[in-house]
Parts: sequence; C-alpha cells; structure tokens
Amino acid sequence: MRLDVPGSAQVVHRPGLGERRSKAWFLENSRSFRRTLLMRRDGARLHAGSTPTGDLDRIRRKMAFLVSSGMPERDAQMAMLAASRFTVGCVLEEQADTGAPDGEDLPDVPVIAHEEAFEAGLALILGGLDQRSAAPGRTSGAPSPT
Repeated sequence: MRLDVPGSAQVVHRPGLGERRSKAWFLENSRSFRRTLLMRRDGARLHAGSTPTGDLDRIRRKMAFLVSSGMPERDAQMAMLAASRFTVGCVLEEQADTGAPDGEDLPDVPVIAHEEAFEAGLALILGGLDQRSAAPGRTSGAPSPT
C-alpha cells in the first residue's frame, strides 16, 4: 500500500498550516505502514532488516515534504526512522501475540490494546519532535556536540 505525498511544488501561505499538515501526514503515514504490515502474516518479521533500495524516490519525497513543512532535515530523517522502527516493533509484538493475559494473570499490569499502545507511542514520538523543534535557539536538526 502506498501513501501519496503532496509534491514539493505545494506552497503554504498561512503560518503553521505546513506544520499541522506535516503532523497529520506523519501520523497517517505511520498508521498506513502499520496497516500494510498487518495485512500479511508475519509482515513485520518479513520487513525487519530490509533495505528500501527500490523505494528511495518515495522516501526522498517524504523527506522533502517534511522539510518543506519546516522540519529540519536531520529531525525529519530521525523521526521517520524512529516511527518506522517503532511501527515494525509494535506489529511484531501484535503478530506474535497468542492471546494477551487478561488482568487475572498479571494483576499489577494494565491490559492495553495493541492499537491503543501504537497510537500512544506515535503521540509520544510526535510530542518529542514538537519539543525538539520548539527548543530555544534551535536552528538545525544536527545533534548537539558532546
């Protein structure tokens, strides 16, 4: 399943619109990837470790969209990588689940549905990206030297 990304010719005239659209797109891109992996038995396991050599143009368009929306390039790369790996991990766990414990088996551990956990994790990734981009004096996506 492919998610078409708006081309780089798109011009955003209202402040903040590009950022809101890129966030909505980022979430839907991750959700679409999750749905795609879930379509095939062991989809996450089959995808893990693969290299997207035949998909580089699509990946470049995704990066260009995020950067044109105001996200520093390095942050766009790391956010896409983190979301991708998070998604594969969530689907791997979901596909390996042979029956979640019902609360009686582990009384101190809350039962959390797979989709709920996935959405919460995506929100945390996006929230971290928001905090990073809102940091005072932040002008590039390069990590701070240590």
